[in-house]
Amino acid sequence: MPTHIGIGFSQNPNSSLAAREAATKAKIQTQQPTVDCALVFHTIHYHPAEVLESIREILGEAKLIGATTAGVILSESIEMRAVAVLAITSSDLYFGCGGVPEGMSGDIRQAGNLLARRAMMDLGPHPRQGFVCFTDGLLKNSSPIIQGLQEIFGTVFPIGGAGASDDFHFRKTYQYCQDKVMTSDACGLLIGGHGNFVITGRHGLRPLGKPRIADRVDGHIIKTIDGKKPYSLYEEFLGNEAAGLRSKTLSPMAILYPLGILLEEEKEYLVRNAVDILNDGSIVCQGEVPEGAEVHIMMSSKDSLIQAARDCATEIREAFKGKTPQAVVIFESLARYKLLGQAAFKEILMIKEILGNTTPLLGMYSYGEIAPFHSPGPLKKIHLQHQSIVLWAIG
Repeated sequence: MPTHIGIGFSQNPNSSLAAREAATKAKIQTQQPTVDCALVFHTIHYHPAEVLESIREILGEAKLIGATTAGVILSESIEMRAVAVLAITSSDLYFGCGGVPEGMSGDIRQAGNLLARRAMMDLGPHPRQGFVCFTDGLLKNSSPIIQGLQEIFGTVFPIGGAGASDDFHFRKTYQYCQDKVMTSDACGLLIGGHGNFVITGRHGLRPLGKPRIADRVDGHIIKTIDGKKPYSLYEEFLGNEAAGLRSKTLSPMAILYPLGILLEEEKEYLVRNAVDILNDGSIVCQGEVPEGAEVHIMMSSKDSLIQAARDCATEIREAFKGKTPQAVVIFESLARYKLLGQAAFKEILMIKEILGNTTPLLGMYSYGEIAPFHSPGPLKKIHLQHQSIVLWAIG
């Protein structure tokens, strides 16, 4: 039996009925009596426990992970209220789930270690192909969990995923692992066996102005840039509008003008959202920043964002060498959706044009994305990114 994939969704306002309808459609599309693995996305309008219970009634003992999102991306539309399920049944692929519902409030790096080990134990002896994970997108610094995963899997092992979101309410996000509903935690799915697992990401932002150096950094907090308070960089470019950054939540200014950290080896800019400005002018970033790195303010256009989606899809097509993926999962920054506005679906049309109009798509809008950069050479390092679009192709 080869790999069978189905995608179902529902906009029923009732949590149980919507989950049951989405899971039933996904299972029917697999044309198989049982489902081995399920990926679940739903917007914040639905009750998490009811969603999980109803999906379990339909999919039985399938390995299951998922996350809340601000919007569900589908092949034919973008829905800001929906429950969606991707179901996989396969004789070629094997799956192992792991979660850390008790570890994210402590040492986050060790939580990443534990997450990887639990998924490996659940997978068993099968050859490992890749790992997909979901974290709480409200964590101010989730970079250490990736470091923890890489200590177990290796620095270039394919890892993709996203931070669960709640449509810029910044109150609470949820993650799913098997029969548990979690919050402020992380979960992951380890895929093994034989098949194509290709993941890539782009942001499409460009640097502004001359290079500056983040000469004093404490993890995810930039203390000084070129010996000055980091906030002065925004004051220089934005003038009085820079005051909009001083917010407890991700402000419009932070979305329009994130920071870019040049990674010399990858020849790429790592985008970091500024989530807070401290009283001393330090910038709190949503992810770690290497001390001594070159820093720029970044900006984008709708054309450059759509081009990033095109480049991701083209890389997937080249990796599959003419074969069509059986499904593509999209992890995309919610900030990109806000920036693109009515043009957001043009990205989806672009992906379909390149990968084939019949390729099933399912995606979520996230707070932070996990993916490798498109860097020189076959070995690509994994990074926590922001304002990116990430494609995971299954074949």
